[in-house]
Amino acid sequence: MNVLLITQNYPPNKGGMAVSCDRLVRNFKRNGIQVHVVHFTNRKKKFNTDTVVKGTYSAVPIERSEEFTLSLASEFIQQLPFLDSLTHIGVFGGNLPLNIGPILSKWIQKPLITFIRGNDFDEGIFSKKRNHLLYALENSRYIFTVTKEKREKIDSLVSHSNTYFTQNGINVDLWKPAKSHLKSIEGLKQSFNSKIPIAFVGQLKAKKGVINFVETFARFPYKKDYVLCLIGDLDEETKTHILNLDINVQFYAFANQNELISFYNAVGIVAIPSFYDGMPNVLLEAAATKNIVIGANVGGIKDVISTKEDGFLFNPLQANELLDILLQIHKMTPSEKEQMCDALFQKIKTNYTEEIEISNYINILKP
Repeated sequence: MNVLLITQNYPPNKGGMAVSCDRLVRNFKRNGIQVHVVHFTNRKKKFNTDTVVKGTYSAVPIERSEEFTLSLASEFIQQLPFLDSLTHIGVFGGNLPLNIGPILSKWIQKPLITFIRGNDFDEGIFSKKRNHLLYALENSRYIFTVTKEKREKIDSLVSHSNTYFTQNGINVDLWKPAKSHLKSIEGLKQSFNSKIPIAFVGQLKAKKGVINFVETFARFPYKKDYVLCLIGDLDEETKTHILNLDINVQFYAFANQNELISFYNAVGIVAIPSFYDGMPNVLLEAAATKNIVIGANVGGIKDVISTKEDGFLFNPLQANELLDILLQIHKMTPSEKEQMCDALFQKIKTNYTEEIEISNYINILKP
């Protein structure tokens, strides 16, 4: 196989989408598949293609006009020297790839693979640009989505049955703390001042439900025993609103994987209160580092968590459900917490490996 993968989410971009795209590209290549990445980016001002191991990387600048951006990109892509050897075109995350992918697929006569993750569908389907999304879905040879819920929704919108649920994966060994992490882990624990930390990790946008969680938490009778740790990007208005609440809270900058290892191993609870989501990497990372997960009962979170067995699920629109879960966790013994963390860790270690993730794709693409 030889895939042209068009994306808006790829390193050095931050966030879970870029992490997931990089992981898929890396593991496709490990399995003998050539991948040519075309990356829409505002970090580059000129078109550029670099040869990399088992493929290429092309930077495509994002211009002020979406139409201008896509017109230039289509001309650039159609002049790439390896088009004849391609077997597929793939689109991963963002409106620009979803817009251009199905058009190029028809122009160069290569089947389209559409990778649906989270916002690309959840918000795209209700935006003014939904026709781009629907056209891409309808004209895809394969649609891969990381939640069962999205697979069902997509199946109801398209006339074919080419939609597949393919879960995310993680290498748990990469999340074990090294000796170099121990000092920072201990320093973080001391900074909590004997409070129990609950962490929120990543790009903490509105859809992540952080404000709703924090406002509900402010009503929790035992809130003074805890400290909320917000690790990632947060706008100033939201930060100010949270600071005005009567809770213990600490803010941290967006963290890379090496830094996150320290955070995850210093806290004991990770909250993922999204209103809608794919299968967040934070969920698997929290599991790999043996944290209790409080997750919204949405998207891929509910595909992973068995509530009260290896984590907790709540309706993000029902504050009382969250308060009940917080109380249950507060009453748990250390042994009960350890048992729950171990259960989720074993599930992830066994069923959510990178090898299983990439095999799911390859078994469908290369029957």
